[in-house]
Amino acid sequence: MPQKLGQHAVVIGGSIAGLMTARVLSDHFDRVTIFERDQLEDGAAIHKSTPQGNHVHALLGGGEQIMTALFPGFGAELEELGAVPWKAGCDAVFYSPVGKSYNLTGSVREPRDLGLVGHVMSRGLLEYALRRRAIALPNVRLQMDTAVEELTHENGRVTGVRIRSSEESESVTADLVVDAGGRGSRAARWLGAMGVPAPEETTIGVDFAYTSTKYKKPASAKGLEPIILVGGPPPKYTNGALLEEIENNEWHLSVAGRFGQYPPTDEKGFLEFVKALPSPIIYDLIKHAERIAEISHHRFPTSILRHYERIANFPDGLLILGDAVCSFNPVYGQGMTSSAMQAWALQTLLKDRAEQNHGLAQLASAFFPRAMEVISTPWTLAANSDFAYPQTTGERPPAMEEGFRYFAALDALQAEDPSVQRVVLEVFQLIKPLSAFWDDSIRDRVFAKMQQRASG
Repeated sequence: MPQKLGQHAVVIGGSIAGLMTARVLSDHFDRVTIFERDQLEDGAAIHKSTPQGNHVHALLGGGEQIMTALFPGFGAELEELGAVPWKAGCDAVFYSPVGKSYNLTGSVREPRDLGLVGHVMSRGLLEYALRRRAIALPNVRLQMDTAVEELTHENGRVTGVRIRSSEESESVTADLVVDAGGRGSRAARWLGAMGVPAPEETTIGVDFAYTSTKYKKPASAKGLEPIILVGGPPPKYTNGALLEEIENNEWHLSVAGRFGQYPPTDEKGFLEFVKALPSPIIYDLIKHAERIAEISHHRFPTSILRHYERIANFPDGLLILGDAVCSFNPVYGQGMTSSAMQAWALQTLLKDRAEQNHGLAQLASAFFPRAMEVISTPWTLAANSDFAYPQTTGERPPAMEEGFRYFAALDALQAEDPSVQRVVLEVFQLIKPLSAFWDDSIRDRVFAKMQQRASG
């Protein structure tokens, strides 16, 4: 049986990334403590310090697979709590200027059951399901209403954290600290206090904003797909919307805009924005529906990738994970699944360390490259989509035009062949890496289609 790697591990942040991290650490440490700065209700509550919490969240297939691997039976539990099951290829529909389709580009015009099943729910319900499974573990403890003020360290090694709760401050020792504190992470500042340079950053100026609310689904709204998206291809169309059926027979709606065309927060302006989208489908559904939530707004100016893997002599005793490493444009719904992928990378690394009795020394130098490897697929997918707009700022990757031509041929293939569509969905659902698009069985057919399109 693998040896334990330490007595005590601390997780900063009790949100999705932190809860999955705690589950991973529970296999390898005698005790795991999660410090969460908010006080949460015992239910599907939103963190008051999470500004994006009131907006539509998508749990991609890769994320749900990892959560189920960490917490067996997790999908069934989501359904018991009210999450709505959906099938990829037939239960998510896209309305654009070309009409109704079953993929984002509009090339697949008929439904196909591709054998991929997921769930739709609010972020609050998903967090609640994860939280109750995590804290049910006998060696995991969640301490809420507790802020981590700084790291404690000695001889260049992190030894724990200093926390503040109920106006009292104390130090907590730990063999490993994992910062899963999200976009508000103060890891760079804490490392600076230890003399460690701030990480290099790759940034993409996306200038994105979304406005969201919820409606009671009318009894007359029957036979609709649980996921309805409205938009149009870039660069002409910058506005869009996503309507999801979630728990409690509710619709959750987020409408989005870029480059100054932000959706309003007053009801009249909000409805006018929805009405002006490339398809009237969502407006027609909600114009007489009962709104049951406030209208919330959130701006997201910049995607950020922090290159902790480039820091030499990163201190032992500390890791950083989730949005604290990579903060994506939320329009693609990748953030939660990216965090799950990073947690799974940590799981495989710690398992190897325990089996080989290698301990925790230089853990960061092994983890951060693995994290970057799994981040590369969602980051590249998001960057390529964002750079389709000329207003997007940042360093564009080389050979983008050739990449667009390759994907256009791949898109034509998926319209013809459901097996190709499944591969495309598996990549965009973060079940498979981006390299799957260049597998021999796919690449040769894409090149043939490119030649056909060029000569035709």
